[in-house]
Amino acid sequence: MKTWMLIIYLLTSCSFVSFAQEPKPFLLTHIVYPDIDDYSELFVEIYTELGFKVELIPTPSIRGLILLNNDVVDADVLRLSPIAKKYPNVIVVQPELQSASLSLICSKGVPCNRSILTNAKISILANNRMLALIEYGEFKSVHVENELFSSVLDMLKANRYNYAIYVIDDVIEKHFDQDLQIVELKKISINHVIHKKHIGLLPQIQEKIRSKLPDLTHRRLENSHPKE
Repeated sequence: MKTWMLIIYLLTSCSFVSFAQEPKPFLLTHIVYPDIDDYSELFVEIYTELGFKVELIPTPSIRGLILLNNDVVDADVLRLSPIAKKYPNVIVVQPELQSASLSLICSKGVPCNRSILTNAKISILANNRMLALIEYGEFKSVHVENELFSSVLDMLKANRYNYAIYVIDDVIEKHFDQDLQIVELKKISINHVIHKKHIGLLPQIQEKIRSKLPDLTHRRLENSHPKE
């Protein structure tokens, strides 16, 4: 009898330990955008190290922030800081991941300067959040709403549209500056964002970003240089 009780005790103890060590799920969204896979990998690594089982979920631009604000997901890989700050349940994590440029992107061979924004006869691809970052009253063109970032460059290169408003950095710019024209409109901060329920993790997340970000930035810039 004592032997059976010992066996049952050991089995239940092992099951409890196994259950206790099971990582908690962590839902991490990301937008589909050129050259951000390295950042997605970075935050999967960070939250795995913090003891979570991470699920990476692609989402359209506005959808990701709505899901995060409504506590459906736990964090988003990166967002434009001024836009993310408008959501009350979203914490913009410092330090910034990078400084990027809100830019006017134009097809080759068409006029390309800031005055294009004031031309009421020209159609420009943009989403509402990016448009809201332009100086009030400056945009007078025809706004063509587009939430699918991955399709913008394809539509420009296929000559379906000649203009778009897009966020780029030095790495992204190198991938298409031979095919398209670029006019910087303003500098903008890009940051990781989390739901406020995870504010207790903030110091650990910040520490890991500070320790890992320099290497990631170096790799991205190194890989962006054309191979000889």
